[in-house]
Amino acid sequence: MKVAVLPEADNRNGWLETLPPLPPPLRTAGSIHVDYAVVGGGFTGLAAARRLAELDPQASVALIDAGRIGNNSAGRNSGFAIDQAHNIRARNFAGSLDTERQQISLNRAGQDYLRDIVTRHGIDCDWREEGKIHGAATGRGQALIRTYSGNLDLLGASYRWIEAPEMKAITGTDFYVQGLHTPGTIQVQPAAMVTGMAQSMPENVTVYEDSPVRSVAYGSVTHLESTNGEISASKLLLTNNGFAPQFGFYPNSLIPIATWASMSRKLTPDEIRALGGCDAWGIIPADPFGSTVRRTVDDRILVRNIYSYAGRLNCEEAMRLRARTTHKRSFANRFPMLPEVDLEYTWGGPLALSRNGQPVFGALAEGVYGSFCHNGVGVARGTICGKLLAELVVGHESELLAYMQAAGRPDRLPVKPFLGWGIACNFAYRRYRAGREL
Repeated sequence: MKVAVLPEADNRNGWLETLPPLPPPLRTAGSIHVDYAVVGGGFTGLAAARRLAELDPQASVALIDAGRIGNNSAGRNSGFAIDQAHNIRARNFAGSLDTERQQISLNRAGQDYLRDIVTRHGIDCDWREEGKIHGAATGRGQALIRTYSGNLDLLGASYRWIEAPEMKAITGTDFYVQGLHTPGTIQVQPAAMVTGMAQSMPENVTVYEDSPVRSVAYGSVTHLESTNGEISASKLLLTNNGFAPQFGFYPNSLIPIATWASMSRKLTPDEIRALGGCDAWGIIPADPFGSTVRRTVDDRILVRNIYSYAGRLNCEEAMRLRARTTHKRSFANRFPMLPEVDLEYTWGGPLALSRNGQPVFGALAEGVYGSFCHNGVGVARGTICGKLLAELVVGHESELLAYMQAAGRPDRLPVKPFLGWGIACNFAYRRYRAGREL
């Protein structure tokens, strides 16, 4: 089977570009045989490869990424490892209580695994266990977070209301009229974290980068043909999210989406004084289609908003420029005291959604396993699903693993071009509804 579409990544990812240069990549070359091949070096693949090596220390594991780890989707997100996530398809934040409790358990297990890796290997990724603030800029936004607080009450979860004066004391701007703080989220520098995770793998894991898989032949042994070599594996784990259909699985069930973010240049001392507020913070929008905003520890400001349909699976330049225009407006609305601050980087990151919100997890074919379609909560959820997938492959059992195996699977999608039209109309309407929250 030929892989028709490969991931493409530019050099505009602010998270990676503000780090020291990466070392040269190790690329596939010649013929290699391994016990386990993991395709996709995001949070799921990194966790799966590590856990396989931990559970089967005599086995050989190859982790293969088409580009550079840190410049893939995992290194392009907003850097929130969230325990309770909002749903970009939902009108509020929580659905069934039992389901929500199980989702929180999964996400916290993912956080625990990340915490252990970061702590044990001393990965410098600005790890901050400070929670997140749901910030409202309008009356409608306040109503949304009141609904969210009601769900938290039913869950017995802790939270704290933040009124406008304190919101300004934290962020430096009077844009937000109210906030709701929840303590369970961890804020990180995502590119630093995933590159650190890749560089601290167990000795029996080999990480190959800049090695796109161009064809795959399934059988008792799976053969992967890369640009400069071939890898054969007794077992294959697909952790490449929206690109998994290129390998023949769920070809009409995953919705390819691009999300967009911009990061400012570093603020000057005068600009830091003009802004005021705390040194670092993170705001989740009251409306899921509003703007996520972070002030980073190196005195930059990140704005993320805009979801777009990515029918070609990659982020398009025309859409990047349109998103940048929106980001500039969102930045100016929040930070009028910083009129000279430009957005130094604007980038997109692909993800995959399913129509019914269900993931793909488990055995896909003989000797082939997969975990993908985490529906926009890939940091913590992707991590735990990668860990659990490895445990499934080697025969471990657990309550969380049983839950993932029993979960639903993505529905089939409408045919093109109706799919793209429907998504475009839905997203346009929801951006309009978000209003000033955007």
